[in-house]
Amino acid sequence: MTADTTTSEKPVYLTEGVPPKGLERVRLAVPDAAVPLLVKARAKRKLRKPEVLAQAREEMTWLLDAVRTPEEIEAVSRRYVEQDTWRSELRWHYKMIDFQPVEGADNLARARKLGRGVIISFLHHGQYEGAMASVAHAEAPIHIAISPEMIGPEAPAFLRQHVRAGLVGGNTGVNVGAGANILVEQLAAGRVLAIATDVPGKAPVRFLGKDRRGSSGAARLAIGVNAPIVVMTAHHENGTIGLKLGEAIEPRDFADHDALLGHLMAAQEDAVLAWPEGYHHPTMRWGTLEG
Repeated sequence: MTADTTTSEKPVYLTEGVPPKGLERVRLAVPDAAVPLLVKARAKRKLRKPEVLAQAREEMTWLLDAVRTPEEIEAVSRRYVEQDTWRSELRWHYKMIDFQPVEGADNLARARKLGRGVIISFLHHGQYEGAMASVAHAEAPIHIAISPEMIGPEAPAFLRQHVRAGLVGGNTGVNVGAGANILVEQLAAGRVLAIATDVPGKAPVRFLGKDRRGSSGAARLAIGVNAPIVVMTAHHENGTIGLKLGEAIEPRDFADHDALLGHLMAAQEDAVLAWPEGYHHPTMRWGTLEG
C-alpha cells in the first residue's frame, strides 16, 4: 500500500488500496457482462431462504415503519434482497458503478472555488461504493474520510474492495484514525472531503418519522471551520442509477450543529423514500433514543 504520510502503523493518506489476493482475484476476474445473470441467480436463491427475508424485513421495518404500511414494507424487503445482492457483486466491478451520472457537479465546482474546503455529506444509500469515483470523473478528485478498520491487510476483503472502488479516479482516502485534526487540515487546505453522515453516534436526529441517534461529526466540523456542505443523494430512475449534488449549504446559517444535522438528514428523505431498498443495512447506521 502506498501512502504520502504515515502515523505509527496506519497510513494517513491512501492513494490506493491493498492489492487483491486469493479469492479476491477470482471475484475480480468475473467478466462484467456476466454480472447480471450472476446476480439474478444469487438473488433467486436468497429469496428462497426465510432467514434472509427475515433479516431484510428487519432492516426495512426499522427504516420505514413510521412512513410505510406493513404491506409496503414486505414488498420493499424482497427488493432489498435483490439490491443487496447487486451491491455485494458490483463492488468487484468498479467500472459498472464508478461512472454513475452526476447531476449538479457544477454546484460542487462553485463551492470548491470559495477556497474554504467543502464537505460532501452522503448516506450509505444507492451504489455508494462507486459514488466518490463518479464524482471525481464528473468534476475533480476529492478526499474521502475512511475508518481505519477498512484498510490494511487485516481488513475483510469486501472492505478492502470498497476502498479500492472509491479511490478510482484519483481520489485520496484520509484515515480518520489519525485524529480529527487531519480532517480539519484537509478543509483548511481547500480540499473537498466526503463524510458519511449516517454513522453511529449520540446526536438526536429526526429521520423518516422517527427520532434516532446519529453523528453530528460532519456538522460540527463544517461549523468549526466554516466549510460549505454539499449534500449528495442517490437515485434509481427508469433503470438507471445516479447521483445528485445539491447547492452549497452555509453552515453558519444554522443556530448549532444539531440544527444543521437535522437539515442534512431532511435533505436525504425524499431520495431514501423513493428508493428505500437502496439503503444498505440501516440498522448499522443509526441508534435509537433508548439505545
